[in-house]
Amino acid sequence: MDFALLDVQKRMGTYATDDEIGTLDVTQEDPQALPVARIAVTSPEYADLDELFGAIDTLVKPRLEALDGVASAEIEGDAEKEIRVILDPYLLEAFGLTDSTVVQQIQQANQDVSGGRIEESDQSYQVKGMGRLTDITEIENLIVGQRAGAAAEGSSAAEAGAGAGTAAGAATEPELRVPVYVKDVGRVILEYAERVTIVRLNGVECLGIAIYKEADASTVSVVQTVLTDIEQLRLDLPNVGFTVVENQARFIEAAVQEVEEAAFYGALLAVGVLFLFLRSITVTMVIGLAIPVSILATFTLMYFQNLTLNIMTLGGLALGAGMLVDNAIVVIENIYRRLELGADPYEAAAKGASDVGVAILASTLTTVSVFLPIVYVQGLVGELFEEQAWTVVFSLLSSLIVAMTVVPMIASRLLRQKSSDGKPKQRRLYRAGLSLALDHKLVVCVLIVISAGVTFQLALAIPMEFIPREDQGLFNVDVALPEGSRLEMTDRVAERVGSMIQELGSADVATVYSRSGQDPARVTNVTNPSGPNRTNLSVALSTGPRRSIAEMVEAIDRELAEIPDLEAKYELQETALQGVLGAEAAPLQLEIIGDDLDTLRRLTAEVGALIEELPAVYNVRTSFQGGQPEIDLNLQDDVVAAFGLTPQSLIADLERRLTGEVAGELSKDQRSRDIRVGFEDVTLNELRSIRIDTAEGAVLTLGDIADPRTVEGPREILREDQRRIGRISGYLV
Repeated sequence: MDFALLDVQKRMGTYATDDEIGTLDVTQEDPQALPVARIAVTSPEYADLDELFGAIDTLVKPRLEALDGVASAEIEGDAEKEIRVILDPYLLEAFGLTDSTVVQQIQQANQDVSGGRIEESDQSYQVKGMGRLTDITEIENLIVGQRAGAAAEGSSAAEAGAGAGTAAGAATEPELRVPVYVKDVGRVILEYAERVTIVRLNGVECLGIAIYKEADASTVSVVQTVLTDIEQLRLDLPNVGFTVVENQARFIEAAVQEVEEAAFYGALLAVGVLFLFLRSITVTMVIGLAIPVSILATFTLMYFQNLTLNIMTLGGLALGAGMLVDNAIVVIENIYRRLELGADPYEAAAKGASDVGVAILASTLTTVSVFLPIVYVQGLVGELFEEQAWTVVFSLLSSLIVAMTVVPMIASRLLRQKSSDGKPKQRRLYRAGLSLALDHKLVVCVLIVISAGVTFQLALAIPMEFIPREDQGLFNVDVALPEGSRLEMTDRVAERVGSMIQELGSADVATVYSRSGQDPARVTNVTNPSGPNRTNLSVALSTGPRRSIAEMVEAIDRELAEIPDLEAKYELQETALQGVLGAEAAPLQLEIIGDDLDTLRRLTAEVGALIEELPAVYNVRTSFQGGQPEIDLNLQDDVVAAFGLTPQSLIADLERRLTGEVAGELSKDQRSRDIRVGFEDVTLNELRSIRIDTAEGAVLTLGDIADPRTVEGPREILREDQRRIGRISGYLV
């Protein structure tokens, strides 16, 4: 996969030099890149979230990133203020200035310059010009231009009145110039930057910390280390609350514990079955000792193979727990037979093991030959089952060695010579049952056919799925509003939905953690897009007796169905393994391939409508559904060319007018804030009246050279083999 990624990057690298392409990234999807833990941070002590953001950014974030195995700790919520210089276009025009002039003056005043070096006696001095801005007041009092002063105008008038007594060629005094400050052409304020994410915990706006682990680090160990440090942070910052809302290690630990318990009970049941049939505590103990000894030997081989104790390796041990005693049973049975024939314990142990050595070797290697080829399987199956195959192979080889060495040794010490009674009770019962079956062949055949038919019917009734889903007490509600919805509106809906979930769940709901807007963890996830019109609510249920997730989802869905223009999707909390297996993607996906875009759009809508009528399918979406509203500027090419304008310069001027331009940073109290120079927010009705200056000095408006029209852009553009695709996706009930 790495070579394929490099090949794609080389091919796509030629397009990165295109001027119309800002950035071109080719990355490999990695479910391990998802955060292993999320922590909500709240505090009533700080006046606003900006102060809390500063404390987290300077105190908590560096500390967590310094922990072993932690790759990064990303702050969610981006509640950070910036310094905005809001210019007045009329004042700029009155003073003969432009926004570019203001940006240049701020940039020139906000830098440190080196003035060379002075050497005197034995000392050398570095000359520096310290010009960094440190306060908003300094920005307001920054000189950005000059204008004619009132005193100069008055003196000029007086001189004109007394001009009769003055020589015509006399020199005039220089004109008095008055500086123009930033505060003269606009206002400087400190306010929140344009937010892309809003985070809430139980309806209260807060910040979040997403913990990402290093590629080769253990999820469990990283999360445990982070949680330990969080406990210390609670002591160091008593006024700040830390709430763990997502914990991937909890699911892994629970799964590993279940597998460990299954392996233990499996080994215990195997020993119990042995005692039931052998009816001898001594023989059962000899065979039972083969299980822990074989497992210890398996651990040794796993260590040299660099295998870890995880779900797959422990599953291999649980799978091999019953097979570990197979070889020991064969050896001990033959030793027991030798003892009944009169041999002494040492001779019975030696000859009993040697008699069946070739047979159990062939049997073990036969089983090993089934699992060993899995080690060489490539792709997803190989990644999943390679460690399990190695574990089973190691356990079987260990059981063979234990059966040929440890079992005969213990048997020679514990077993004693016995005589055969010839006709034990078990043999009489077995012969009686066998004779009964042979005397009624037809009845036996009919029972076999009936049993096979019942088994087949029961197999058809069992639900089938790739990865089982279980109620782990945590599920997500993905809510989507119509494309183009603002983040503030999405946040209000998220707050309303969160409070509704808490009311419906009552004591069953522990926490509701919502993330509205752009989610960095889901930017590259095509199946779960994020944006200002989407919010994700992570609902954690309380421990102990409670309603199931299915019951909670049913109650929530009934309420959300009454909210218009709202689409909801429900997902169980899933691990990175389920992400690798595609459990996060919609299970029902249909693609229509064609060249005509209009026909493709129509067929996709018709097929989507038919699928939506099926009762077993919900959340049906198409790739043409709900595009982002856009404003297309239909430029008048003749007018643009007549005034010496270009589309590139127009777009650049328009971008500065709408979003502003960052002129630098202001550093204070160990924090850096952007200085953004721009204008007041423009409404849709004011778009046509935006001023456009030409190189010849002409003043135009955007409406003079363009015809803005609101259209619906595509939500996504899909291609396969260079052909357009219309995709329909849906979720099964």
